[in-house]
Amino acid sequence: MDLAFTELALAALGGASGSLSEAVVTDLWQRLRRRFSNDAQAVTVLSTRNSNDQAAVTLLSEALRREAAADPAFRREMQEWLSLLAQPTGTTINTVRDSHGLNAPGATFNGEVNMSFGESEQAR
Repeated sequence: MDLAFTELALAALGGASGSLSEAVVTDLWQRLRRRFSNDAQAVTVLSTRNSNDQAAVTLLSEALRREAAADPAFRREMQEWLSLLAQPTGTTINTVRDSHGLNAPGATFNGEVNMSFGESEQAR
């Protein structure tokens, strides 16, 4: 799970913002700041939020590993965060319920969708 701790450290330091929503990254960062509030080095690393600093990533990864080894509940929580990292990104799913106008509850549209309402300009 060492690689997993590195992934979490990178995400907390802002390195996963392309694959996760900014809200998820911020939530993880805030959670870790609370958890490591008594660890001056970890707080400093989290405050800089520099995912390009390999030493910072390593320090935070090690701190995560130590905490997870000492606290099974924290380890489970970190595994839940990892499941967020593993979710696919870039997919938009729109669900239509109780629509007015276009009545397509539960419909799924893939690819390009063209809709026309009324007479087209070309038909006039």
